[in-house]
Amino acid sequence: MLKIEQLRCFATAADKGSLVEAARMLNMSSSAVAYNIEALEKLLDTRLLIRRASSGVSVTLDGARLLKRARSFVQEAIEIEQLFPGRGRSIHGDLVVGCQEGLSWSLVPLAIDRLRKQYPDLIISQKTVFMEDGVNPILSASVDLLVTFVLCVSTNSDIETEILCEPKPYALMRANHPLVHLGRAISIAELAKYQQLFIQDGPALELFKAMFQDKGLSPAYNVGSNTSACAQAVVGRCDSVYLRYVRSAQNVSPLGDPLACVPVSDIERGPLLVISSVKRKYARRQAKVEAFISACRGLFDDGTMLDHLTY
Repeated sequence: MLKIEQLRCFATAADKGSLVEAARMLNMSSSAVAYNIEALEKLLDTRLLIRRASSGVSVTLDGARLLKRARSFVQEAIEIEQLFPGRGRSIHGDLVVGCQEGLSWSLVPLAIDRLRKQYPDLIISQKTVFMEDGVNPILSASVDLLVTFVLCVSTNSDIETEILCEPKPYALMRANHPLVHLGRAISIAELAKYQQLFIQDGPALELFKAMFQDKGLSPAYNVGSNTSACAQAVVGRCDSVYLRYVRSAQNVSPLGDPLACVPVSDIERGPLLVISSVKRKYARRQAKVEAFISACRGLFDDGTMLDHLTY
C-alpha cells in the first residue's frame, strides 16, 4: 500500500537532490529516507531516482512523472495533519544552535534551560558563529538554527527568519570613567572623544565605524578579539570604551574591575537580532525548532532578556 511517508521522502530527496539533505529536512536518518524510497520503487515497480556517489540524486523519467503528482499530494496530506495536531507529544533528538559569542552566554542558554525542563529528551548543543558567516551555517547544515545579529534579513528563499528584537546599543567602560560621572545617556560625539575598542568580526566592525561616520566622526580605535571577556578586561583598566548590544548580568571584568554600561542616545543605525532556520517545503518547522523559537520569544515577551539587552 502506498504510504505518505514514502512520497514525502521521495519528493524531498528529488527537490533537494540529496538523500542527506532530505534526511536533515525530514528529521530522519539517511538510511530511513533511502528505505522509504526503495519501498516506493518496489511498490510501483519502477526506478524513480538515479543515485550518484559524487552528485547526489536525480529523477528518472518515471520519477519526474510521479514528482508532479507527489508534491501536491504530500502538501495536502500535511495540511490535513495540521488540522489535528497531536497534544502532549514528547520532543526528542538533537538540536544544534549556532549563535554569536555574546548570545552564547545570554539568550541561548536561557532558552536551552527552559526547553530542557519541558523536554528532557531533547539534546541541545551550541556552535559559535560570526556575523560575517551570514546564513552559511544553516545552508551548510552545520546548525539547525541560527541566532544572530544581522544588518538586514536574508532574502534567501531557503531560509525562514523571525526578528526577535531591535536592540539598542550601550557603551561598556570602567565604572569610574568620566562618561559614567555624567549620570545620563551619552551622545556618540561624547563617546568619540575616547579610544574605541572594536571587534574583529567584519560586518560588526564596519557597523560600529559607520555609526561614527554618520555623524562625521572618526575616533581612534583598536581592533580586539571577538571574545567579550577580552574586551571587558581591556576597558576595565583604561579609558577605552566598547560599543555593545549584549551585556552580562554582572558588571565586573574578568580581572575583577567594576564596569558600567552607559546608554548611547543618538545612534541612527543598528542590527536586528533574528532567529533563522531552513524553510521546509513540504512541512511546517520541526517541532524541536519551533519549540526553541517559542522559548526565545517567551524570554523577550516576559522581560527576562532585559537583563542582557535593551529593546
